[in-house]
Amino acid sequence: MTKVRASVWVLTVLVITGLAAGCGQVSDRAQQEAEKKVENKGQQAREEAKEKLNAKKQEAKKKLEAGREDLEKKVDDLKKEVNGLRKDVTELQKKINAHEQKEQEQQINQLKRALKDLKEKVEAHQRQGH
Repeated sequence: MTKVRASVWVLTVLVITGLAAGCGQVSDRAQQEAEKKVENKGQQAREEAKEKLNAKKQEAKKKLEAGREDLEKKVDDLKKEVNGLRKDVTELQKKINAHEQKEQEQQINQLKRALKDLKEKVEAHQRQGH
């Protein structure tokens, strides 16, 4: 938009300058002043455009940095969650192992009782048979 305004301004000044010069009403000094004004306006338009571009770049950098920080926070949160889940899995594995060991001990004790009962029956049978 600024470039369009500057172009329209330059064109207007050139047309006016051309008409005035053609009619012989504008002196060289006035023509030079008009050209300087046009140059100054053009320079000002370029500087404004440059400033707007830099402002947009800064805004984009800020958004990028904010997005990066948000992503890093999410990654950190996920790492914490994963570590928590690992601890939970480790605790569950310990409980499972303890439960399995308890079951094995119960089975061993049952087998010992069954063996003891069987041994007593064999001894009783041997006593009756002898």
